[in-house]
Amino acid sequence: MIFNGNQLANSILQTLRVTSKIKPKLGICLVGDSPASKSYVNRKLKACQEINVDAEVFNFQENVGQEQLIKHIQQMNHDGILVQLPLPPHLNKLDIIHSIPYEKDVDCLHMHNLQRILVYGELCEMLPCTPAAVLQILDYYDVNVIGKKVTMIGRSFLVGMPLSLLLQKRNATVTVCHRETLNLDQHIMNADIVISAAGHPKLVRNVKQGAIVIDVGISQGERKGKIVGDVDFDVVKNQASIITPVPGGVGPMTVCMLMRNLCNIWKKKQGQPVYINPKLSDAYLND
Repeated sequence: MIFNGNQLANSILQTLRVTSKIKPKLGICLVGDSPASKSYVNRKLKACQEINVDAEVFNFQENVGQEQLIKHIQQMNHDGILVQLPLPPHLNKLDIIHSIPYEKDVDCLHMHNLQRILVYGELCEMLPCTPAAVLQILDYYDVNVIGKKVTMIGRSFLVGMPLSLLLQKRNATVTVCHRETLNLDQHIMNADIVISAAGHPKLVRNVKQGAIVIDVGISQGERKGKIVGDVDFDVVKNQASIITPVPGGVGPMTVCMLMRNLCNIWKKKQGQPVYINPKLSDAYLND
């Protein structure tokens, strides 16, 4: 089965649509004029329109000073705040992320929020957007990961690290691979579920027959303007039981999970119940 990320994302966004007069407001800081970053921001703005929430973009010059950017972030009064990544090399990414109040960190990248995930897992009202998207895809297909062998390629704090923790919370057996991993192909072939977030085209060329393959990687293809993932899709689609394409797979779901985080931040502020995954088992809750 080839996963349709746009279809599921649109379905979930409909359930998030805000109908009250008081609405959440998202603030986005965009540094520079990278076409890719602008494209990602435009997708988020479109999703905000679809669920009827307000959004404001602050566009800074490429050479903006770190103190100026942090001062601006600290003065923002939005319900949710995000800084579009990547940032220019002269800016310290972690310092800037940690200047966002953790309760407004809609990307869920602040160390406080990552520490909460280590303890509480999916019981947190905010989850990092791409890991949450992967979990949502697994739930869509009713994939029970208990005891399953998962090969996670990539260990970044954006995807690989938090996702591996969340999968372990679901009692999967997770192997985290990285650029120094020996015999990567063997780890891939042994896995029931392969998740790749390396940004390396055709890194995953073969998988075990019937494996689930989730492609989080994004990089430039050989043809100008073409976006490709980490998986050799044309080959692996004949081996996998479920596979996500690039584009149109994890990407739309990531934006969708961002909107869920924003709504949860706002609901908590209003004293309303927040979304918690209803598929979590009692074993998970008591772990």
